[in-house]
Amino acid sequence: MGIPIFKKSELEDLKKLLAIAKGQNNCINLNLIYMTLTLNDQNYEKVMNYFSERGITMIQDDIEPDVTAYSCEGEKVRPFDPSKIDITMKPLTLDALLKRIKNDEIEFDASFQRKAGLWNKKQKSQLIESIFLRIPLPAFYFDASDDGRWLIIDGLQRVTALRQFVVDKTLKLEEMEFFPELNGCGYDKLPRAFQRRIDETVINVYLVNPATPINVKFNIFKRINTGGLELEPQEIRNALFQGKATVFLQDCARLKEFLTATDGSVKSERMLDREFVLRFVSFCYLGLEQYSGNIDEFLNEGMKYLNCSDFSLLEEIQSEFIYVMKSMYRIMGRNTFRKICSDGRRRPINKAIFESWCYVVKNLSESDVERLIANRKQVQDKYIDLCEDNSYLYSLKAPDRKNMYFRMEAIKELVDAVIEDGA
Repeated sequence: MGIPIFKKSELEDLKKLLAIAKGQNNCINLNLIYMTLTLNDQNYEKVMNYFSERGITMIQDDIEPDVTAYSCEGEKVRPFDPSKIDITMKPLTLDALLKRIKNDEIEFDASFQRKAGLWNKKQKSQLIESIFLRIPLPAFYFDASDDGRWLIIDGLQRVTALRQFVVDKTLKLEEMEFFPELNGCGYDKLPRAFQRRIDETVINVYLVNPATPINVKFNIFKRINTGGLELEPQEIRNALFQGKATVFLQDCARLKEFLTATDGSVKSERMLDREFVLRFVSFCYLGLEQYSGNIDEFLNEGMKYLNCSDFSLLEEIQSEFIYVMKSMYRIMGRNTFRKICSDGRRRPINKAIFESWCYVVKNLSESDVERLIANRKQVQDKYIDLCEDNSYLYSLKAPDRKNMYFRMEAIKELVDAVIEDGA
């Protein structure tokens, strides 16, 4: 095993990080390494080799916390109009719900399948046992915009367990408390009395009706969803805006140009990568004047824009996205979409920085972009100075329109200065 040469203080920190990694199943978060050591082009590979040679896996969780996405000091909170909420409560037998499942009239979005499997077999079996015992089930919530295909808002685990037991016949009961004799039984092996008890159980179903505006539905979805894994905003958008938008975002998030520019730091597990692509689309194509300060509503409009776009426009957007990602990486390298500071440590990716640079570069001519690439050292030096400006740093934390325009203009002025110097 090769032994890299490190300073004494660096070696001490490396040993401490190694001990932490060994206590975490031989894994360590790259962000922890960046926060502990000064990494630059000269020692980056050396540090990475130190850990890889010792069997340590580096995990990238490299996105700056989104601490101000929905509110900030002084921002007026604008709740939705309660009069626009249109929800109907109706009693329904489980048999009626199961018929909808059998006829593919309940949406089991493929992107939610991981969340549908949060319950273990014991939890699923005890749900079925609760039905046998006539214990009332919690209410179910569905988005009924399409009466032929309800979307589950709350109750995914329960609906999934019922589907697996009654429809798919893949679940066998286990660890039953009151009816241990039924352990190992599938639906078909149950006595008819138990099957009938499932069929005739009455549940309360709340239907969010089509008249409810999409932004109101989004807010209801966030408030009502109480599953074992709380949905992120982009996961809710993915459910509410099925169509060209969801396919487009998924395709762009997998592009090598995006993965290279972000150094693979924007993860796909909770659709964060798709949210980044959506932010590019929304800020670059909707127009900044449409941004009210509510990022959720703005990104919802971006989803609608994509769903209404024809395929030629989608191809154009993807082409522009690739161009901007390649250009940004050629300008900023491993510091793309991050704060750059004079201490040399690489900072996490920042959403507001991503939006600002994408918007400015997307609106430049190809010749001006080439000037920035040719003078990238000057761009980076000027950006280091900007990242030491408290007004700019505050603007990155504030989602209101004023600060959004401020940070956009700050990047534009920096870029224009470099272009003029290089002309």
